[in-house]
Amino acid sequence: MKKLFAVLMVAVLTVGCCSSCRLRAKSAKPLEGTMWHLVKMDGESYTFPADEFNIILNENGLGGRGACNSLLGQYATGDKSALRFSALGSTKMLCPHNEDLEMKMIQILSQTTHYSIEGDELVLKRNGEVLAVFKAQ
Repeated sequence: MKKLFAVLMVAVLTVGCCSSCRLRAKSAKPLEGTMWHLVKMDGESYTFPADEFNIILNENGLGGRGACNSLLGQYATGDKSALRFSALGSTKMLCPHNEDLEMKMIQILSQTTHYSIEGDELVLKRNGEVLAVFKAQ
């Protein structure tokens, strides 16, 4: 009887986990066409206004905004969730706040090798190490 109960519990947990995985996969936002808002960088959480520290990827490349400058660049995806940013640039306005974080974000983009999307979060990685987390807007 105990053996049957243990087998039934494993089956119930397996079905529950699979359902949870399918739900998570269904709710995942697409990499391209989603506005991504920076919420974590180098392990530190941040809260920025909705119109700052955003990126969007589309057929024209990368677009976005840091603290006060517009961002642009190119990107390429590959096998096994590879992601590389190139030709990154920004306007050169003097930002009254968070200019150092803007430069840090650009640096992180240039160091990115892979990504994952977990629900509504885009996780940028360098060889498995989490560099930054963006949340879908």
